[in-house]
Amino acid sequence: MNTISKILSVLAVFSFVACDFHGPWEYYPEKRDVYTGIYTYGYIASGEAPYICFSKVYELEETAIESIAFYDSAYVTVKGRFVTTSGEEKDTLSVLYSGNKPNCFGGYAYRGIVGETYTMEAYFEWDSSGHKAESRYKAQATIPPKVKIKGLNVPLQNGDYEWKPFNEKKPRFEIDFLEYPMDMEFVKCALDYDQSVRGVIAVMNYDMSNAESQNTTINDMFKGFTSEDEEGYRGISIHDPLEQTQNLGFTSNRKVADFHALDTAYLMNMMLPLGDVSVDLYSTDESYIDYIDKVRESVNDSRILPESNIENGMGVFTGMSKATVLLHVNGDGVSVKHIAHHNCYNAEGDLSDSWDSKGCRLYQDVYCAAIDVSVWSDDLATLNSKAYEEYRDSVYSRDSKECYASNVKAAMMLDTTKWSLFLPDTINTQDKSNAYADGLKRYCVASGFENNKIADCYDLYKLCMESPENNYCKEYLWTWCADRDWPDNDQCRSALVSRYYLKEQKSSIILREVQKVCDLYRPTICNNWCTENKDHLECPESSPLEK
Repeated sequence: MNTISKILSVLAVFSFVACDFHGPWEYYPEKRDVYTGIYTYGYIASGEAPYICFSKVYELEETAIESIAFYDSAYVTVKGRFVTTSGEEKDTLSVLYSGNKPNCFGGYAYRGIVGETYTMEAYFEWDSSGHKAESRYKAQATIPPKVKIKGLNVPLQNGDYEWKPFNEKKPRFEIDFLEYPMDMEFVKCALDYDQSVRGVIAVMNYDMSNAESQNTTINDMFKGFTSEDEEGYRGISIHDPLEQTQNLGFTSNRKVADFHALDTAYLMNMMLPLGDVSVDLYSTDESYIDYIDKVRESVNDSRILPESNIENGMGVFTGMSKATVLLHVNGDGVSVKHIAHHNCYNAEGDLSDSWDSKGCRLYQDVYCAAIDVSVWSDDLATLNSKAYEEYRDSVYSRDSKECYASNVKAAMMLDTTKWSLFLPDTINTQDKSNAYADGLKRYCVASGFENNKIADCYDLYKLCMESPENNYCKEYLWTWCADRDWPDNDQCRSALVSRYYLKEQKSSIILREVQKVCDLYRPTICNNWCTENKDHLECPESSPLEK
């Protein structure tokens, strides 16, 4: 056989083998259309009113603001058997209304009942990729019974476990935090449940009255890389100190051999704050499993086809019931309040990075006013707005450099006779000048540029509210409004218009709001981009000043 014949023979054999050789190239996802409608995320819970949020699917370059409605009009209802505020059960239609969050809808007078099925219907008129659209969505959800807590199997420092049965007369379990190397152990919560419960979402609740142990595996790992402060904190926190809840995950009701996944809720010891803690266990219906396994997973894996109970749409509307595990965790640690301050305050350099996040910016005035966040039900934005009132009796933080600007702002909010009384006598000239400039900026924006006997906001008003140029005042104003979810006041209406044009944003939704602001309120800033057309201002899609 000549060389060419040999080669052809080899190629023939290889071709035959290759045709029968299986590999990953045989398994590829089929091409499918990307969903471009409205996403739904809502629930109806036992003893609670329905609550449903909607969101359009945005293009990559689009800008969005959660506090602005994406739709022109909406009508959302939930039908079923409810309990009224007077305790009466009745079949009725509950019309849901939006509040401070215009894309979320809630009820008021009607509460869900275990075992009942509810039908959600939603109708939207909205702008879909530049075209006016009408969309209808429908879904059903059934409220499962809540899980029952039989007791806890609590790990001990010596490696053993102690069974603590649930006691209705004393429902709070008292346990000890396990320190390194046992901190990775799990507290095992034994559950009893009906088979209509298809899964459980676990959410932990805590606040600034809690603390965190520092004798943990993760802190031991970083001993050579980070140093302790005066409280023993290394800058590694398990929980966000400026939040009050933490999602611990979802467990579905599945059986593998003799193992039933929902028989036990696992709470990692290291994840538990010290002090009083609660864990809410939300039982869900079948639709939530489809949402977790098929809708959310399809985003990361194109081989998974999304399946949602939202007819014509995507997302989930599920039934829920809540049971709560109450814990008191004993142990030594660093307070969450100290962690919040440490994480926000950068003590190095010129402090330019201090308090540089939304949560920290809102917390700074609250911290400087010495407000105990753990005893307030208000959110940080609300506490920030009234922090200055705590200065009436004393200036708690007079000597703290990080609070100089907050103190000056408080003095101006109170319209006191002398703002410098809110600063220490030993402050140098440069720090005093910086504190005044920063405090004045904060006061003017927060007060709507209101002058008083110690604050003159004229120059800042010109920069923030009238100038067509980008400047430090506008940058601060935009951040201030965004931190507070764009409240409906004069300064944020002006900021919405200036940011839209100066940042060259792409958003038909924000443009609609810009047009509304300029038509109804006519802030001076609109004159830089919008033109008079008969009896109203007409605002262009983009800034003519950039062309």
